[in-house]
Amino acid sequence: MESAGTAENLSLVSGHKAKMENKLPFSCPVCGRKKEYPITELAEGAVLTCPFCKLSITLHGHMWQDVQKEIRRLRDKS
Repeated sequence: MESAGTAENLSLVSGHKAKMENKLPFSCPVCGRKKEYPITELAEGAVLTCPFCKLSITLHGHMWQDVQKEIRRLRDKS
């Protein structure tokens, strides 16, 4: 019985890890704190708001290109 519980806990941990890999961290250029955003919320023109200092950043131009590279890197990795 104990090993079944352990296996269940491991699957929860690995499921949590898989979800974590589908997020990209962003550092706020003003306060420097990081927040992870799900890749499903990231698109050209998306507005990201720092939950700490409330700065809003719009994904476009070179920043959007960098985000696309990181998303491809994550997908290739998994």
